[in-house]
Amino acid sequence: MARKRRQSGADIDWYLISIDRLKQIGLVVLLLLLGGAGYWFWHNQQGNPRSNAESAIADARQALNSLAASAEFNSHRNEFNRAQTKLDEANTHLAAVRFREARDAALESQTISRAALSVGGEMESDAQFLTIEGNVQYQKGASSEWKDADPRQPLVNGDWVKTGDRASAELIFANGSLYTVGPGALLEIYSAVNPQTSRKTDAVQMRIGSVEVATTANVTSTVRTPGTQVVVESDSTTQVGVDKQQTEIVATRGAASVSSEAGGAAVRVGMNEKVSSTAAGALSPVKKLAMAPGLLSPGDNQVFQLTPDLRVELIWDARDGASGYVLQVSRSRLFSTQEINTRRSKTSAVARVTSEGAFYWRVASVGPDGDAGPFSTFRRFRVSGVKKGESDRDPPRLTLKMPFHVGGQYYTIAGATEPGATVFINDEEVDVESSGAFQKLIALEKVGRNSIVIKAVDPAGNQTVQSQTVIVEE
Repeated sequence: MARKRRQSGADIDWYLISIDRLKQIGLVVLLLLLGGAGYWFWHNQQGNPRSNAESAIADARQALNSLAASAEFNSHRNEFNRAQTKLDEANTHLAAVRFREARDAALESQTISRAALSVGGEMESDAQFLTIEGNVQYQKGASSEWKDADPRQPLVNGDWVKTGDRASAELIFANGSLYTVGPGALLEIYSAVNPQTSRKTDAVQMRIGSVEVATTANVTSTVRTPGTQVVVESDSTTQVGVDKQQTEIVATRGAASVSSEAGGAAVRVGMNEKVSSTAAGALSPVKKLAMAPGLLSPGDNQVFQLTPDLRVELIWDARDGASGYVLQVSRSRLFSTQEINTRRSKTSAVARVTSEGAFYWRVASVGPDGDAGPFSTFRRFRVSGVKKGESDRDPPRLTLKMPFHVGGQYYTIAGATEPGATVFINDEEVDVESSGAFQKLIALEKVGRNSIVIKAVDPAGNQTVQSQTVIVEE
């Protein structure tokens, strides 16, 4: 009997594959295997905290050895010792399975070594003192000696700054970020390195006290505290206060990101918001604060004639929901000391003034729970000793210091005039201290010759004008 031919259909037991087709399939399988192995390596090795820490330690050790072998080693012994100390810290953290801390310490060691190598004899500063009020001191990272701070004193990674009970200071970083340090503070200059970009970012580590950080465009700054890390976004201002129990973070302009050392998602703090943290890193819910009132009278820089019974009325507007207000009057632009510091239920106060000079005042609103919000931008009023009917035809004195290059495009213009005078730099008004001292940070973006005009005007309208020239190299 003839065998029936099997009919073609969907039920196929086997089929033929060409050799070329087998090669193609094998190539695809091989590529998939290689891709999977690469992902596994990246995920388990490159992205592994231990590997990151060990790699950073190896790079730091290499940078330290290069510094030790350099011809300028004798002029960089302090930097070498600091880098070695940080490398030892990194190894200690690694042995204790603290991989993130190990990586951070190694990156800091690497930064110190490479910065010393790159300048060949003069180490580039990370920050400088811009303004000093009262007892402000600094300590170099490789020393145990505290020295009195001077304006323009350079500071580098690992240096310490402390302020007295009635003192304050401004630190300016090369990228233009301004750190205003309050009374009774202790902090360390801590320039971290971003592992992804290898760029150094400006930072401080607060032990105790307060600091206000104001950033410029396209720049972020970091404040490390016990339990938290605060990253101030660009074009933002944030206040950070640290005491023995907790840290308080208040954003007054822009925003900041607060992350806990205990882990978890970062918390974003917007304008006029506050978050608190314990020393262990436990974050509170974000709290909305009362808005600062607007200052109404006297007008900014209004001049009063000194008399035996001079009284200046300070008036501000009311804020909905405010249970009261905090008024501060100071001779200091940084408010390191106060002539008046009081709570008021009304929206006005009268200040009795007995001496001439410049006075600064600001007001904060108090919420229903008694918690005060951020202060308003200060205003100034000036008191002149020239009496009515007297003629003052003498122009104010004006002495200038040489322009000082802070870093990048930033320069400081500083000098002194008579108390009560108003100073303009390139037609922009400048804060003048009660002593007559002034300074301003300016950005010069034009390559070549830049002319800067400084003008001082006294209450009688007399003026003195001088100019300075700064040559900006490309």
